[in-house]
Amino acid sequence: MKLYIVADMEGIAGVVSSQEVDSPSSPEYEQARKQFTAEVLAVCQGALEAGVEEVYVNDFHGTGCNLIHDRFPPQVVMIRGGFRRTSGFDLLDGSFAGLVLLGAHTRSGSTQGLLAHTYSRRLQFEIFGAPVGEFDLLALLAGEKKVPTILISGDDKTIEQAATNLPSTIGVVTKWSIGTRGAMCLHPMQVCTLLKEEIRRAVKNAPGIEPPAIMPPIPLVIRPLEPSLAERLNWIPRVKALPGGGFEFLGESMEEVANIVYGATLLASPGE
Repeated sequence: MKLYIVADMEGIAGVVSSQEVDSPSSPEYEQARKQFTAEVLAVCQGALEAGVEEVYVNDFHGTGCNLIHDRFPPQVVMIRGGFRRTSGFDLLDGSFAGLVLLGAHTRSGSTQGLLAHTYSRRLQFEIFGAPVGEFDLLALLAGEKKVPTILISGDDKTIEQAATNLPSTIGVVTKWSIGTRGAMCLHPMQVCTLLKEEIRRAVKNAPGIEPPAIMPPIPLVIRPLEPSLAERLNWIPRVKALPGGGFEFLGESMEEVANIVYGATLLASPGE
C-alpha cells in the first residue's frame, strides 16, 4: 500500500504570518520548518504503523526545499525542488491508496483564514462557477487518477471549505483563525499527536472513500485581482476573455486545467 502526501506550510501549527514561511533567512522560518518536518514525519510514522509500505512526500511549499529530509525513515520517498509543471502531483498515479493534504490554507479571496491564496494572491479560480483552492484542485487531480483524499490539515476555515467538496475526508484543525492575521493555536506537539492518530484512522477508512470526480469539459474561470494582469493572461492559448471580466478555459482533464492554473500563476508572478 502506497500513500501520497502533499505538504504545504501555511496550515501547520503556530504559523500566522508570511515571515514564518517565506523568509528562509529568518529565525521564524527555521522554527516553522522544524514544525513542518515534525508534522509530516508524524503522518509518515502513523501511516507506516497502520500498514502503509511506502510514502511519497511532495514538498509543495515555495522552493520545495523546506523539509529536513534526513529525518525521515527509508520507506519515505521525498519529492523536492522548485516550481514544477506538475507541482503538487509529481509521480502521482493510480497505484496510490490515498492522498493527504497537509498544512493546507484557504482559497484566494477568503475573508477569513490565514494566508489565503490559490497559488497566487493576485488570482482567483473557479470551476463550474464555484471558487476552488489548491486543496480542491489537488483532490480533483488525484480523483481523476482514482486516488481518494483521505486526510487534510490546516486552520479551521480551511477545513470548513474543504468539507464542502470532500465530505468523507478526515480534517485535522491545527489552529482557529482570528481574522486573517492571527489564530488561536494548538500546541505543536498536540498537533503532531493528532495527525499520527488520525492518519491511522484515515488509512483504515481509505477503501470506503470515493475519489472526487468531474466530467469534462471542465470550465475553469480565472479572475485577476489586478487589472494589469489581464494582458498577460491573454497570452495563454485557448483562454478566452469573458464579457464581465475574467477569463475562461475549457479543459479536457484536470491535469490540463492544472497546467493552465500553473501557467497563469507564473504570468501573474511579480517581476516576471
